[in-house]
Amino acid sequence: MIKLGYSIGVPNAKFSLKERIKILLSVENHAIELGFTRSDRLKEELDDEDVKNIKYFKHIYIHAPVVSSIDANTGEKVWIRYPSNEADSIIGKILEIAKRIKANIILFHPDLVDNFDWLNDKIGNLLAFENMDVKKQFGSTVNDLGKVFSKSPQAKWVCDVNHIYTVDSSMKLTEGFHQAFENRLCYYHLSGYGGFHDCFYVSREDIIVNGLKDFTKPIIHEGNALRNGKISLRKENEYILKYLKKH
Repeated sequence: MIKLGYSIGVPNAKFSLKERIKILLSVENHAIELGFTRSDRLKEELDDEDVKNIKYFKHIYIHAPVVSSIDANTGEKVWIRYPSNEADSIIGKILEIAKRIKANIILFHPDLVDNFDWLNDKIGNLLAFENMDVKKQFGSTVNDLGKVFSKSPQAKWVCDVNHIYTVDSSMKLTEGFHQAFENRLCYYHLSGYGGFHDCFYVSREDIIVNGLKDFTKPIIHEGNALRNGKISLRKENEYILKYLKKH
């Protein structure tokens, strides 16, 4: 059975956190990722109703923040470093949320980690890392992730097929990642490339979808399917499931 879920960390979302949870739950309950990729998203408080609804999902993930702020003068992203004073505050909040919703995984970007021992002590067996895109200086290769897992041997792997596409548009690199880390694979990140995380029913970038190799693992769609509510979410859900069942 294909377990397709979605991230509710939608950029420029028209809907509140509460509304996004309800919209997703009305379509599927396989998996959910709380995408706190920007630290300011942690300001969206989860009330008891939100927690109750999140627990209806079978697989519950948290994506830890990667961006602290946007520089007002340059427009450049200010990245969070782990550890740092800011990271201490973020980790405390993330662990509190993880306990309330009974999260299975807390996901980090490996290129932002300066001390893996520190992160291991904080996150423990909930820790996971994803392979990065070609723009990052570290984390986009099998060799890079091998170094990461040597420092965090208990950590899991999230396979981001969009990120693999930026490194190798033929997607052959997917095989290399799976051969090296398939025993660590806990779920997938799926999103289109053109138009920045556009829906696949719009972009038709099916070659990226082909990067999904293990259908026993949940798939988290990171794209913009939730941006326009239930209609676009249903269209995207139907498109991907139909494509995967044919291939």
